[in-house]
Amino acid sequence: MLTTLLRTGVLAILLNDYLKRNYPEKYQELIVTFSYNLIYLYSRVQILYMNLIKVVNKKIEENPNLLKMRNDLDSLMKPKSGILTMLEYVRNGNLVDKNVEECDFMIYSWLDDSKSCLNKKLMYDLKEPSSFSEVSDIKFFLVELKIGDNKHKVELKTNDFNYYLVGNKFTKEFFTYYLREHLKNNDEVKDDDKFSIKIIDHDVNTVELDFTHQNESILLGKNGYNKS
Repeated sequence: MLTTLLRTGVLAILLNDYLKRNYPEKYQELIVTFSYNLIYLYSRVQILYMNLIKVVNKKIEENPNLLKMRNDLDSLMKPKSGILTMLEYVRNGNLVDKNVEECDFMIYSWLDDSKSCLNKKLMYDLKEPSSFSEVSDIKFFLVELKIGDNKHKVELKTNDFNYYLVGNKFTKEFFTYYLREHLKNNDEVKDDDKFSIKIIDHDVNTVELDFTHQNESILLGKNGYNKS
């Protein structure tokens, strides 16, 4: 069987090469005709498939038992959101083992409805019970972190994670963690380095904030944010 398939494949390659070299015009015409017919066949099959799906869905919706079965199956197959994925502990910009008393903050993470992106809640009250937070409607056009003379672009939401949650507070400790964890930058941050952020917000306002020892932060709400 394998020998027959190999022989057929070799003959097809040789025939293709022969026609291409000796009858180039006819070969080109044959290729165009074959491609057209293939596209036409694909379109017809696609139309038939869509019509079949419509008929099947109509029959299901007309039958209560079939409709219930379909809904039950959808419920089983649909990923559930709000599932705790992890609770992480951060100290000096690095993830550390669980030791609440020595942490700067904790990150409580769970999967969103897409089951591909982690919602990440920042918890500075280390005794606060873990709970889910609502997604904020705020999305900044630009968040730029500046340390000394170096600038770093910060993405608070990607395909993998989302920090745009109501109640999330962005502090110097958070941005130090972001620098280490997400930007993979382990350059030493000195105490005398100027540490600041520049934000262009959803209303195209420019906000700048210098981080000192006064616990400055940006706090997200549902429809806005506060600088302190």
